[in-house]
Amino acid sequence: MKTGGEKILDIAVVSDTRLLVIINGNKNVILVNSQTGGTVAKIKLKGYPRSVCMFNNIMAVVTLKGESLQLININGDSLELSRSFCVNGDVWGVARSEDKIVVSYVSPPELQVLYMDGTVMHTFNTQAAGGNVFKCPWFITTSADGMVYVSDRNKSTITQLDSNLHVFRTYSDAILQKPYGIFSVSADQVLVCSYYNHRILLLCPSTGAITSILGQQDGIEWPWALTYSPSQKKLYVVPDENSGRIQVFQQQ
Repeated sequence: MKTGGEKILDIAVVSDTRLLVIINGNKNVILVNSQTGGTVAKIKLKGYPRSVCMFNNIMAVVTLKGESLQLININGDSLELSRSFCVNGDVWGVARSEDKIVVSYVSPPELQVLYMDGTVMHTFNTQAAGGNVFKCPWFITTSADGMVYVSDRNKSTITQLDSNLHVFRTYSDAILQKPYGIFSVSADQVLVCSYYNHRILLLCPSTGAITSILGQQDGIEWPWALTYSPSQKKLYVVPDENSGRIQVFQQQ
């Protein structure tokens, strides 16, 4: 699927026929028809977008380079800017956690749970925790059982935390090289982009097993971000942030 945009940094499923696509280079967020690849709606942001999550079926949360978050309303096939608020660091990843959101900061390397007005509920500070948990917390996903998973591109690890940001476990493996995008399909299935390894991996938290499900033989090159539609059984992958493409894989 060719979106016509450049430097896609993240994607999110809105519905069975709609994807929200983050275009960093021109500060756009576009609503795409996932069946045709055509642009349905487009909106320009004040800053450079980095990551996105759906908070509900009519609202998305986008992180902006620097120290702010932007809420976007999705009304049918139109996009509208809602409110924005500042945060306490160079924010990157974002994921919904019940009625709150979890964000990651690359500087300082920490995590926070925020209410939707920007009020901080919990903070995980790497330095306060001994300085060895995160070097560069990147993308975030949350699972059905309330767990938080964070990819660290510099440590090549996936860290699992509870909803209060207490570390539960850190996963590492030789196959896990520069993990970027991450998405929880279920409580025991987490999909991961292994950027340097040109693979899409499946992490099973209950066993700690990490296996490859897609690779270069399937057309995977430099996977940056991904998302999954359970109802359609479709996996969407951004193969390279500069490609302007989204790959679609149908689960058999």
